Amino acid sequence: MASDSGDDGIHDEVKTATIRTFSSHEAAQLAASNLEAHGIKCWVNADDCGGMYPNLTAAGGVRLSVHAADAEAAIALLNAEASPAEINQIEAEAVASAPPATGQLKKPAWIHILFGIVTGIILYLLYQQIKQSGTKYFYNYTSDDKCYEAFTYENGHLFETVKDRNLDGKWDAWIYYQNGHVIRAEYDNNFDGKLDEWITYSNASTMTAEKDSDFNGIPDEFVTYINGMIQQMEIKPNGSTFATQRWIYKNDVLVEILRGGDSDGNFTEDVQYDPFLNPISTNIPAPFQSSSPK
Repeated sequence: MASDSGDDGIHDEVKTATIRTFSSHEAAQLAASNLEAHGIKCWVNADDCGGMYPNLTAAGGVRLSVHAADAEAAIALLNAEASPAEINQIEAEAVASAPPATGQLKKPAWIHILFGIVTGIILYLLYQQIKQSGTKYFYNYTSDDKCYEAFTYENGHLFETVKDRNLDGKWDAWIYYQNGHVIRAEYDNNFDGKLDEWITYSNASTMTAEKDSDFNGIPDEFVTYINGMIQQMEIKPNGSTFATQRWIYKNDVLVEILRGGDSDGNFTEDVQYDPFLNPISTNIPAPFQSSSPK
């Protein structure tokens, strides 16, 4: 479903349908040009941040959508190939409709040609700016007419994506963008209507993550990343100000777990792991070791 924002704030929503998925933007744009040349309005979209991250395209592909009422005609047009007879008929009609020759025409000056080209470019850019201004909404539906995804564009740029991952009619994932880059994501992973995971990004790489693992409304897992790779996770249950556990990673692989943390930053146990997550050493700091009776 798509709608354009008008000056009066009222949104006219039109149902759309995805008719084909392509592996690249180029192939999708070629098909879109064919449809638009035959008067069928269409949209090309993909989960690649507006084309800024083409490596994300492979997962979901590039989708070509049309108004639901035009879906059957659009599919037939994309599947059809013109026969030689049809091509000859088109060429004959083009020759017949050409104006009769009236003698040698005066060639236009180059300055006029250049002026026409520049004017055309300016008008096109102005039209695109006006067309993309304001707030626009686009929706994706399942085959049984359930909306599972919605996109919000602000002045031609993707601003927000929301998802209904379990198709219960309620949004449970929110992804926010700035200048075409994802900056934040929020999730309701147990579908109870309350957020339980928060992730921040910088330059499309994960920076921090917080998770409410026991779904009590209070984050208790705090993860930090560098260049998108996990570095450390601290567990602070039920709003505690100090970490009771600290998990340390190297090159995205767990290498050490500190347990039994207190408010002074001391831990009672230090376990180190090999690359296969097998514990290779356990250390109990001296203040926590019990002395053996003589």
